[in-house]
Amino acid sequence: MTVGEFRKYTDDEIKHLQDVELMILKDVVKVFDKHNLKYFMYGGSLLGTIRHKGYIPWDDDIDVILFREDYDKALEVINNELSDKYSVVQMDYIEDCFSSMAVISLKGTTFGRWYSKYVSHEIGIHIDLFPLDNIPNNYTLGKIQYYLYRFAYQFVINSIIKMDMYTKFMTLMHHMVYHILNFLPINPRTWKKILTKTMTFHNKKETEKVVDWFNLCGFMPYERDYFEPALNAQFEDFEVRIPNKYDELLTQIYGDYMKIPPEEDRYNAAPDVLDFGKY
Repeated sequence: MTVGEFRKYTDDEIKHLQDVELMILKDVVKVFDKHNLKYFMYGGSLLGTIRHKGYIPWDDDIDVILFREDYDKALEVINNELSDKYSVVQMDYIEDCFSSMAVISLKGTTFGRWYSKYVSHEIGIHIDLFPLDNIPNNYTLGKIQYYLYRFAYQFVINSIIKMDMYTKFMTLMHHMVYHILNFLPINPRTWKKILTKTMTFHNKKETEKVVDWFNLCGFMPYERDYFEPALNAQFEDFEVRIPNKYDELLTQIYGDYMKIPPEEDRYNAAPDVLDFGKY
């Protein structure tokens, strides 16, 4: 497979995948509710909740977001109480994981990612958990923090995985950076701590703005009051929590979010390897 090529899901695959991910969500939310952890449907999953009362028909993942305090507790309780069925895939839990967002991965399944061959851990069918962190109310200061995060994140990635890039030159440069970072007396754990400190620097301060560092749109601050008090809404056959000002949030991310995209854009790229195991 070359750059720009991808595999599309069959109709049966996408439906099966959605069913398994819904099972994961129900298991995880049960633990969240038990520990009074406040989560919110987010991204495409929030859009699907509002527009389709469930999945966007062609969506292949579930996105959930929590404020940092609840996010950290969520990873801990999932790791403690659901470890027989799920793995927490996040940089603080796995040595060669470079992601500071988390996926809750179903054991005994496989969902091949682009980087799978470069790391020792496996990722199964999963749902995504994102942290919400405070940022300064001043846009410029917030964007400076965002660029510091991006800078620190590159150090984490480049110190952990030695991968092939799109061109021979890019591969050579990346390998050179990898070897330099691993020669320095600073191990990947230290870069991870620096990254976390960068993301959470303002969390002990009261701010009106919060951010999802992993937003594919780049730096996009949200108003804190978008989220609480949460509302309840229907997602498939299940009731979930959604942000109080979901309209403002979805409009900020997607614009006219109720508009259905043209048919040729209704797909997601499927992983090269997708194994449902016993599920």
